[in-house]
Amino acid sequence: MFASQPASSARRGLKQKTAQRTPAQVARKVLVTELALNLAPDAVPWMDDLARQFELENDEAVMEETFRHLAKGLVTRGDGFDGPQLVTADMLEETYNRLLVTAEQPGAEGAHTGAGDELDSTHFLKVVDAFEMPAWRWGDERKGFEKAEAGPSLAPPATSKARYLRDRFNVIKQVILRNEHFSPPTLVGQERQDYMKLTSIKNLLGRQGGHFLIFGLLTRMEDGALYLEDLDDKVELDLSEATPESGLFTEGSFVLVDGDYTVDSIFKVNEMGHPPSERRAAARRIYGHHDFLGTGAMSIAEEEELIHAERMPQHETSFIVLSDIHLDNHKIMVALEKLLSAYEDMDDSEKPSLFVLCGNFRSRPFLFDGEATREYQELFASLATLLAKFPSLLAHARFLLVPGPTDPWSSNLLPRPALPESLVKPLLAKIPHITFGSNPCRIRYFSQEIVVFREDMMGRMMRNAVRMGDSNTEGADLRKALVQTILDQAHLAPLPLNVRPILWDFDHSLRLYPMPTTLILADKFDPYKLVYEDCLVFNPGSFARRRFGWSTYYPQMVDAKERMEESELPDERN
Repeated sequence: MFASQPASSARRGLKQKTAQRTPAQVARKVLVTELALNLAPDAVPWMDDLARQFELENDEAVMEETFRHLAKGLVTRGDGFDGPQLVTADMLEETYNRLLVTAEQPGAEGAHTGAGDELDSTHFLKVVDAFEMPAWRWGDERKGFEKAEAGPSLAPPATSKARYLRDRFNVIKQVILRNEHFSPPTLVGQERQDYMKLTSIKNLLGRQGGHFLIFGLLTRMEDGALYLEDLDDKVELDLSEATPESGLFTEGSFVLVDGDYTVDSIFKVNEMGHPPSERRAAARRIYGHHDFLGTGAMSIAEEEELIHAERMPQHETSFIVLSDIHLDNHKIMVALEKLLSAYEDMDDSEKPSLFVLCGNFRSRPFLFDGEATREYQELFASLATLLAKFPSLLAHARFLLVPGPTDPWSSNLLPRPALPESLVKPLLAKIPHITFGSNPCRIRYFSQEIVVFREDMMGRMMRNAVRMGDSNTEGADLRKALVQTILDQAHLAPLPLNVRPILWDFDHSLRLYPMPTTLILADKFDPYKLVYEDCLVFNPGSFARRRFGWSTYYPQMVDAKERMEESELPDERN
């Protein structure tokens, strides 16, 4: 489409008046004058060649339209290209090829599902591996995200350890400073009762006896005392009379602390709370031109355009999410066969689009020995044989397997790589549409972002929570506290490295900013569903529980509360 449309328009333009401006002049008008972009010396000849290749020289209007379309793809390519930059011929060539491929894909210009011009939704369903996400770092000079020039490394330099914490700090702090309660009055001399002024820790020096609000990382030093640390300094905390707000407070989390700076240079805490979060829509209005997932994610405006054109899928689709599929448990395999049989018998239009199967895939932890490796190979061969019994389901649905904490090649580090190919060869041979995701991984569906994370977070967070006041809470409160903590921290693992080690250079893959549409916290804890700041968070629970339960996700539902429902196999004893 990208190439053929200008050519046909150019043939019509041959009968019109000769264009007054050359391709080079039109290119400068669109990219330099209109978009304030800087052109490298090789950029103008490239655009001139493009115009001559498709015979556009005699139709200035079509030239402008073509160059503007190219510039739009260039500006929204997702690498921070949102201001005056140097546009090179290589950039233009890459963008042109990407737009050309997109135009040739069936989903881009009307992949049909049999209902008029409705889009094929499977084209817009993509799984994003944590190790393939582009690394976006916080730039101190621009006060915004910048795409790292070099990709992340499994063996980064020591400076990477400090950088990922600085990035976390800056991402959360810019959210705090945009919050209405932390924004200073706009007029000089104006006072607001709800205005809360942040003070940096280094500015506490010499101000003993004052009352302050500070922000930083909650950490425990070698002497066993708790400290609050920011980019410049640290201060010891006295939590003896502290009142915690809602949420769980762990070492390794960023918190707001309100209290008094004593004459002993200790900060006596009155209240401690999590930083305010920012809803996904608000964050995307600011950073919507960044492609954090590296998939050319659809913008809100582009999705609204499809909705208004009535090309969005109108039929009901669903994603099935199961966790703790112990393939060495005969009862689980029987229950899984019953579940798949029920979906196999459905009409094709009602079949799920995606099955998300989370580990652990064996009831016993993986050990680095030959026996465990052979057993895993046999278990996945059994799973392949089971899935092959349902050809209609395999033709309509995709399968995503996410490893659990004890699956191979198990380690303590996050993110975890996908299941090794040597163990899942039978699945690759028999199942046509199967993906092996990292832990965590992300699913992009149109403009929705769904994060899948298989980790026993409730137990880990509770074991490492800093105790303040009455720690006795009900189960429902614990679920809400966990969800609020993770989303307010904008991170999947707000814990110190000695508790939850991470790969420093891949910390961005655990970041929850902008806030996802949906967060799946697959945990052996009891199932739950909560909506926090318009983000749906749910836990499908272990499939092995009494009635073999799972979660069904309906991405087309407008109300977040209605997007997920819990399901379970009927009790055949009744």
